[in-house]
Amino acid sequence: MPHAVTPCILFIDAYDSFSNNIVSLLESKIPAVKVITIKIDDTVPDFPAFLRHFDAVVAGPGPGHPENQNDAGLISELWKLSDHNILPVLGICLGFQSLVTAFGGTIRRLPAPRHGIVRKVTHDDSSIFRGVGCITPVQYHSLYAEFDPDTEVSKAALKLEPLAWDLRKDNDASAQLTEHGSNPHRILMAAKHREKPFYGVQFHPESICSDEGCERVVENWWLEAQQWNEQREVRNVLEVDEILSKHVKPKNAVLDFEALQNRSLDPRNGRTASETTSGLLYTSGTQLSLCGSRQVVSRCLPLNSLSVPQICELLNVGDEDAVVLDAEPHQRPDVGIHSIIGVLGSDAMKLDYFIGGSKIHVRQGERYDLIDLTCFETHVFEYLKYFMYNCRTTGGSSDIPFWGGLIGYISYEACLETIKVKASSIAGKPDMSFVFVERSVVVDHQRRQIHIQTIKGDNDDQWVQMISSRLATFPIKSSEVPIPKLDSVIAYPKAWSYKAKIRKCQEYIHSGDSYELCLTNRATINTNHLANPWPLYLRLRSLNAAPFSAYLRLGGMTLLSSSPERFIRWSRASTSYETLVEKTRSTVQFRPIKGTVKRHPHGPNKPATTLKQAKALLSTPKERAENLMIVDLIRHDLHGVVGSGNVCVPKLMVVEEYATLFQLVTVVEGTLINQYPHLSNPPSLTTSPRSSPYSSRPTTPSSSTRPDTSVNHPYLHLLATKPMTAKTGIDVLAASLPPGSMTGAPKSRSCALLRQIEEERPRGIYSGVVGYMDVGGGGDFSVVIRSAFRWDSDTTVEQEDGRGKRDTWNIGAGGAITSLSTEEGEWEEMMAKLGSTLQMF
Repeated sequence: MPHAVTPCILFIDAYDSFSNNIVSLLESKIPAVKVITIKIDDTVPDFPAFLRHFDAVVAGPGPGHPENQNDAGLISELWKLSDHNILPVLGICLGFQSLVTAFGGTIRRLPAPRHGIVRKVTHDDSSIFRGVGCITPVQYHSLYAEFDPDTEVSKAALKLEPLAWDLRKDNDASAQLTEHGSNPHRILMAAKHREKPFYGVQFHPESICSDEGCERVVENWWLEAQQWNEQREVRNVLEVDEILSKHVKPKNAVLDFEALQNRSLDPRNGRTASETTSGLLYTSGTQLSLCGSRQVVSRCLPLNSLSVPQICELLNVGDEDAVVLDAEPHQRPDVGIHSIIGVLGSDAMKLDYFIGGSKIHVRQGERYDLIDLTCFETHVFEYLKYFMYNCRTTGGSSDIPFWGGLIGYISYEACLETIKVKASSIAGKPDMSFVFVERSVVVDHQRRQIHIQTIKGDNDDQWVQMISSRLATFPIKSSEVPIPKLDSVIAYPKAWSYKAKIRKCQEYIHSGDSYELCLTNRATINTNHLANPWPLYLRLRSLNAAPFSAYLRLGGMTLLSSSPERFIRWSRASTSYETLVEKTRSTVQFRPIKGTVKRHPHGPNKPATTLKQAKALLSTPKERAENLMIVDLIRHDLHGVVGSGNVCVPKLMVVEEYATLFQLVTVVEGTLINQYPHLSNPPSLTTSPRSSPYSSRPTTPSSSTRPDTSVNHPYLHLLATKPMTAKTGIDVLAASLPPGSMTGAPKSRSCALLRQIEEERPRGIYSGVVGYMDVGGGGDFSVVIRSAFRWDSDTTVEQEDGRGKRDTWNIGAGGAITSLSTEEGEWEEMMAKLGSTLQMF
């Protein structure tokens, strides 16, 4: 009997880092389908009754072994359903292997695991492969399913029918490159149950490098599922959301608007070292301006011959706390366009966060406050989203990505907290630190312009005029600063130790626990005296030019970065209006780097590697597989926020040239769309035109200024919903940490394994991100690689009179370990990356 309601598919997620890509494939290729996701370990008291609300089930991929209940969970319960309760199922990878083991097959290890490998699959043009032609899907598996239907015993007992195979004779070239003849000549790629509507495929049809034929396999499965369901009773899918609410905790709890509003109307008393849950944006007896009331005051000058270091010298950057995001050393058409210099005064607001806590530490001048995150579900990114909403500003140039806002870093350990992987912090050192920048100088390298900006208000245009005059008359001179001889003592990673960790990574990859593990190590540099970090940074930027260079001095931490890798950028939202609907759109971009070749592999005086040679070296299955795995992971992270069909890959595995290395780079983009009812001249919530339910401005409890917050107000729910539940770039940032290029896949399992392999040593700022959140609504963060950092508290003193102070700098480096990695190759790659930063010492 045909269904009279919207078709609904249940997706069972086995904690894979590609799951959202599968959901997008289903929702994009199957007309009008709704996909509901649960986890393999969710509690569903009556599983058969729960399944009656669905038309079909997709059992997803994931790490581990299909016969381990902790890895397969609810997937293994699908095959036990009675005839009355069965429904169509498609198993993918782990889901497929679970199907095979449930009906007489066995699971074995591949001698040469396949992760991110594209290979031809042979089929007989029947069932879900009917009419799809030749297909070349991506494979991600260390284990393979096996049964032999050719023996008489198997024919009598086996309930599965093979549908597709990976045959070595069809993949000779790639097999020689990746497997050296070690894998079986024939590996099962798909099967179906002979009597029940159970199907499975070993490959990943959702991968960006799987061809269109793989998508048609999924479409064919849905057609067969519909044919089966026509013989069954109509399923009730109208109550699915209600059923799920009883069993699945939502990922993102909606903030309580009334609690936030009441809190924002309660001024603080201005006490030092206070702890508060109210007046979150007040400091030093003042407050950040009323949301939406801030205006950018700016002036544009020609850049002429000025450089970023010279501008920093004029602004006295480098003496105390400083934030410089420097694109000047390596400008490209798509990156390296703007440099941002924050001009920090003694009243600059600083926000620190320590993992495992539930407080934001706020410092401004002599004032120190603690912000309780309880009302934000103890989620620091929800607080940052709220903070930036209340600081939103208008009036700046649309050509300039930063008008003002938060600039700072998020450590690797703070990133781990977002995926609930246990991490240990470095005692007394913030895991997240931002400063609120109200005055800034932005250099547009493309247009050769300088923009002097302020959002402080209160006639701060005088500061703009003063800086403009100084820049216009600043004498052009060399920005080189002499660096005294440091006599550094460098502690390098041990080759034997790193290679042992590589072997451990490959053991986990062979067991199916990970597809790729991004292993890292660290060198420490002890200098013979306390060196000024600004000249060191200038040396680094000259030796290792990169589009995401950065100099940060925040709260006793110094970061010198020459990162080539953008993690995430999101644009300010644009608004369009349709009938009774307002839509905002923002573009989100990731730029993962995986795949590295040294420009001078045989020494500085030997011939350099050419771009053509680098392209050949980076076109091997190993290098492309490393990049592909991270691309598919990022697509998953992005799909989870922007939704199905809103992600694209405009640039896939392109070789880019940098000062010391060639890199394999991909660009992944998504469109973040929010939609609201559009109201023509809605009535005000207050009798005061400058009041707002989101205002951080203190108000008196008089009836003339108090907002009408009664639940009967006809427009209150719209204003409450829009800022708090609308998705922004900060949501994508939080959902995508840690950077996939520094973790591996699947992300959660890989990060937990890496913690153990790296002996629980914190990575600190290395592998984290550094960047900004703009008051206009945009943001941009780079991955902290090719960087050195130090903490003032790590300075040692050799003599009683305080002389003989020594610096301790830390430089991290690593690489992606796959089944195709060699110990010597990975060691050399890690040391090449380390050397690109070490040369400044």
